[in-house]
Amino acid sequence: MSYSTHGKKRKMKKDELRPETLEDYVGQDHIKDLLWTSIEAAKIRDQQLDHVLLNGPPGLGKTTLALIIARQMGWKIKTVIGPTVGSPKNISKLIMGLEDKSILFIDEIHRVNRPTQETIYPVLEDNKLQSYLSTDVEIPIPPITIIGATTNIGKLEQPFIDRFGLYFQLEYYSNTELGEIVFASAEKLQFPIGHDGVDEITKRARGTPRIANNFLKRLRDYCLVDGAEPTGKFTADIIWKYLHTDEHGLRPLDRRYLKALDGKEAGLGLEALATIVREEPDTIEGFVEPYLVNLGLVERRRNGRWLTENGKNFVQKMRSPG
Repeated sequence: MSYSTHGKKRKMKKDELRPETLEDYVGQDHIKDLLWTSIEAAKIRDQQLDHVLLNGPPGLGKTTLALIIARQMGWKIKTVIGPTVGSPKNISKLIMGLEDKSILFIDEIHRVNRPTQETIYPVLEDNKLQSYLSTDVEIPIPPITIIGATTNIGKLEQPFIDRFGLYFQLEYYSNTELGEIVFASAEKLQFPIGHDGVDEITKRARGTPRIANNFLKRLRDYCLVDGAEPTGKFTADIIWKYLHTDEHGLRPLDRRYLKALDGKEAGLGLEALATIVREEPDTIEGFVEPYLVNLGLVERRRNGRWLTENGKNFVQKMRSPG
């Protein structure tokens, strides 16, 4: 199935690495087919696309998908961050100010407060907005699509989630998919890199395109300044020495987290862990734990966080000399 659009491509900004169409978007195949069909059907019907909810760890391409949806629909897009949305009155004014055939992209939608989420309910369900001046007055609004992105679906109420017609769970990328992304990005950056260098990037990138591209750009900078070649060894050395990421994709905070759980006969709660590793609970829950759980090193249970057997063995190797 082809996902390309027929419109004229805009000129790429310097070092811009985001794909512009679903055809260029690598990975998440379980999402792309349904999304492409939904977009094409909406265009044929000349109607708005169903509201979309994107869930997954940071850096997997939620914002990129939102931009692609807008581009392939031919609609304008307005982007806001959840914590900045503010009160029900603010979101009402924002929605009323949108032009016909617009997309409102709310990143970190789980951080929109509950009363403001409830203001969005009738927009999602009936394309109407309840007046903030009177609860008895509903205002019809022009066709719009709301796209929400979240890294913590558990903080959204199920009735809110259910009102999104399209719900997608983004998954971590395989090393093969990341390699394809890195090679494409290197070509855009006009930075020649061989398979050895790409392999060292992909196995350290935590299954995340954003991290892989950041590693690539930093490697490019060091090669440019030092006059070095991006060999596998040079790439590994740069990522470890300056970006503090090991061959498993673990960073200092990940290692502190694992060591905090080591030897515990009872699970540790999120708040206790955050105190031990000196980091905010939201950072632990949203940025650290998903990857460690994906690696099979940690389990999140009702009575706290625990090391798996693989996790215990991994920490033991971390503590061993050499």
